[in-house]
Amino acid sequence: MQKVLVAEIGNDTIVVKAFANLDTENPLLLGQGISLTTEYDGDYRTGLQFAVTDLEKDIGPVGCLGDIPFYAVSSVPTIHTMKANGPIVLTGGILPATEAIMKAAKLIYEEVGEVLVLDVGAIATNLYLLTSGLGPQRRVEEDLGVLIDPLPLVKLIGENRIVEHHGEEWEKLISSRPETPEQIVFSSEITAAAITIALKRHCGVWGNCEERDLSNVRWIVGTGVALTQLPNGLEILRESIMGRAGTLFAEEKNAILLDKDSIMSSLGILTATYRKAAWQLMRESFGVEN
Repeated sequence: MQKVLVAEIGNDTIVVKAFANLDTENPLLLGQGISLTTEYDGDYRTGLQFAVTDLEKDIGPVGCLGDIPFYAVSSVPTIHTMKANGPIVLTGGILPATEAIMKAAKLIYEEVGEVLVLDVGAIATNLYLLTSGLGPQRRVEEDLGVLIDPLPLVKLIGENRIVEHHGEEWEKLISSRPETPEQIVFSSEITAAAITIALKRHCGVWGNCEERDLSNVRWIVGTGVALTQLPNGLEILRESIMGRAGTLFAEEKNAILLDKDSIMSSLGILTATYRKAAWQLMRESFGVEN
């Protein structure tokens, strides 16, 4: 079974996903391994190796790394290259995660039409819009990070409101991996706010942005670890979007989908080589059969 590995390098963690059968009618996401982002002098191979070791616990022997295509995307802006010594040799270097997601969004656009992607991440919320009239657009909202430092976002929401909902010690609820009911409720509220504010800004309802018509958008897709790891991620996305229906969106035209496997970034880098498989795996993650 031919495998392909894709590493997603983030500020806190490195996730390595394993795929198989990408050149067949039945591509598979085999599993994933996770490690802390271990970096020394610009070299992230130690963290990658730990993530691969964790992956082996999930799917069994990975095989000889030198013989497996190994791609990487990174949400860390300073990473552009990596030393090539040792068993891990990356295929094609490191692609910024923003470019990978844009490639995935372009694939959606080519298959179904106009698409809006909301990537709710640890340190920022990115919005991608592909329409026939304006072409690809990306907006980065660096003050709408949810997991690492949500204080700027909390200020936009209103700290009094957060205190009212979660108490004076709300900062103790900040977690990169919300687990307790209290952490999940807190993270859900600020994640919903990040989506709403990003939409308002991009569509000219907030600030001095030029107003945009999104009435022809076919698919609205939510991705990013802050959103996809929440048990109610799809509900959060739908409620945030439908709050804008009638003003920004044509409600009856929209398919609101969650990238439940948080796979868009990994598949984006594979679109050039394994386009058909990437499209099939993306639809499976979205819960779309056809």
